[in-house]
Amino acid sequence: MDHVATLRSEGTRLSAAARAAGLDAPVEHCPGWTVGRLLGHTGKVLQRTNLCVADGMMSPPAEDAFVSLPRDESIFDAFDEILETICATLSTCDPDGASWNFSGENFVNSFWQRRMAHEVEIHRWDAQNAAGVSIDSFDDKSAVDGIDELLTVLMPILSAVKNPKLSSSFHLHCTDAPGEWLTTFVNGQPTTIREHAKGDLAVRGPASPLYAWSWNRVPITAESLNTAGDASLLEAWASVVP
Repeated sequence: MDHVATLRSEGTRLSAAARAAGLDAPVEHCPGWTVGRLLGHTGKVLQRTNLCVADGMMSPPAEDAFVSLPRDESIFDAFDEILETICATLSTCDPDGASWNFSGENFVNSFWQRRMAHEVEIHRWDAQNAAGVSIDSFDDKSAVDGIDELLTVLMPILSAVKNPKLSSSFHLHCTDAPGEWLTTFVNGQPTTIREHAKGDLAVRGPASPLYAWSWNRVPITAESLNTAGDASLLEAWASVVP
């Protein structure tokens, strides 16, 4: 899939929804956040990524390398400029070129192309939800890729911090697109395989709502999702994923 095209389209939707919501609107699934903070966070992440890729950095940028986004309504235009800059950088870089990332492996620019697409589309969902407008579905291919990234790249980092004692297995299954995973936690350390297998808890459904659920954005009762197995593990899943 074209991650940069996804980043551009989802970032544009995020900006439009943020403008509609207003800076002081609360962001439901990021406790304590307003839309202003959501834009500030996302803009900073995009700035950091741009530094890593444009400069081929092999260590994280220093905090003073960032320019803080404004706290008034000029933040909207500032965010749009940052979005345009990162899209230009990621669309022209060598995907195999070297750059630092937080995962401890896969130090290539394509990591950031994928990460930024999914970072921004999840926060686009947040902004549309905050604005009270109709929330766009995720593209099926992007939803499948986003679930895969969450399980195989981010989950080892998240679980080590948020639930280091978790020892259970979860089967996620897209019903309208190719995509099945079994993620097994042993003392907080997850291993994921991409195939059909029985887990302690199974969650099935269309790719878009399954992706939103996997990021704790919608309840398990949403849009044709269903479960099998130990439903008490839904709380354990929620304890790991932001």
